[in-house]
Amino acid sequence: MKILLVANPKMYFGVDLLFRIPNLGLCSLASNINRRENEVRVIDLIVAGKNPLKYFTKLIKDYSPDIVGFTCMAFQYSDTMKYINLLKKFKPETITILGGYYPTVDYETIINSEDINFIDYIIIGEGETTFNNLINALNGKKDLHNIPGLIYKDGKNIIKNLNLQLANLDEIKLPDRSVRLIKNGFYCNGYKADAVETSRGCVYDCGFCCINKMYGKSYRKFNFERIISDIKDAVKYGAKAIMFVDDNITLDGNRFLELCYRIKEEKLNHIKYLIQASVNGIKRTPALPKAMREAGIEWVFLGIENANKNMLKFVNKDSQLDPSDTEDVVKSLNENNIITIGGFILGYPEDNEESIRYNFEFAKRIGIAIPIFNILTPYPNTKVREELIRKNLITNLNDYSKYDCWEVNIRTKYLTTEQIYKIRHELEARYPIEYGTLQKLIKRYPLFMLKILWRFLTFKPKDLYKYFTGAGTFWGKRKTVYAR
Repeated sequence: MKILLVANPKMYFGVDLLFRIPNLGLCSLASNINRRENEVRVIDLIVAGKNPLKYFTKLIKDYSPDIVGFTCMAFQYSDTMKYINLLKKFKPETITILGGYYPTVDYETIINSEDINFIDYIIIGEGETTFNNLINALNGKKDLHNIPGLIYKDGKNIIKNLNLQLANLDEIKLPDRSVRLIKNGFYCNGYKADAVETSRGCVYDCGFCCINKMYGKSYRKFNFERIISDIKDAVKYGAKAIMFVDDNITLDGNRFLELCYRIKEEKLNHIKYLIQASVNGIKRTPALPKAMREAGIEWVFLGIENANKNMLKFVNKDSQLDPSDTEDVVKSLNENNIITIGGFILGYPEDNEESIRYNFEFAKRIGIAIPIFNILTPYPNTKVREELIRKNLITNLNDYSKYDCWEVNIRTKYLTTEQIYKIRHELEARYPIEYGTLQKLIKRYPLFMLKILWRFLTFKPKDLYKYFTGAGTFWGKRKTVYAR
């Protein structure tokens, strides 16, 4: 069979200016099926040009796949359905498969909508084993009824095999990067980028997160030999930068410390690495920042969430995070010349203008290089959504296309949706100038930053004008607030 696996072109707002990472999961699906019987191609539509829908249409005509699989998150779902609908109208006999975070978390909404008429199979949870079993079934070698993690139609009935089984990571083959149809266009601050996975899952229970719906409360690790082989494979395909896409790579700080030592020993520290890390994990392992620097880790995204412990309590993170620990960790990372990207979440029920601005001042004071001021998002089937519904604070209940952490879908007890958006826009505009982020990034990545500026001048001159003039109207008008 000819199989095409598709990653959505829609990205989190602003993130792809600095980082554009290829989809690793689809390459993993491709490597873990019988390749003697099946031909597989992967297309990351984010690098398919200005008109990805046109590219996709031509690809379907030229490649003529028997099966097309799609993966999506909540904010990508409606966009993904455009591609599925187009495919079914153009070639209705094509088998369509949907997987990823959103179908896993909210499959009931999908199967109870008109969309299910265009979707033949839904995979929930980890994909490798279920996808392999499904392809074998479609090749006549397995019974659909015995495939865990599979939802499918049997006449007018919907069959749900929900008895999920976590994959044995020792049996997962390395991702097959050779199947990517477009191999260029991915980057980390100007360096050609790829992705590598060293572990899966998280044991925490944060109220805004749905990771436990994918893996349960589990934390599993790939062995070091496999990780090193995966890094070398990414380098073979031209990677100069690599993102470790682990959900929580510092959950086992000592294990990550050993991995940093191993990367250095293998002389793979010439690669620039980006990781997502917890403040807690680095704080518990004081030797990590130095080891990370020596291993080549250049960028760390820290889940800071909020500088106010009362706000952290609302999302069940007060036991994991303390603002004083965040300050210590950021200081240590800065001392090791590692760029800190601080992930903040604003818009909690008790947030007012002062508490939101406090996070801005906190980020500047402790030395966050690039803060990302996200807004609390009521993702489906999360505890945060249930609580915000109970408090009647959700202003956009069902249009998930705006659930991208940037759009404001909630209000607080003291601020309207519009007021939150306005305050956040001001803070985003002021920070790069007031803290000196722009100057520092230009000094560190001069050619890439000039390229970004050129992109704005060429394609979005009005946005650039609004950015700087909007920021300018606020500079110097607010005094620093440090009260908790």
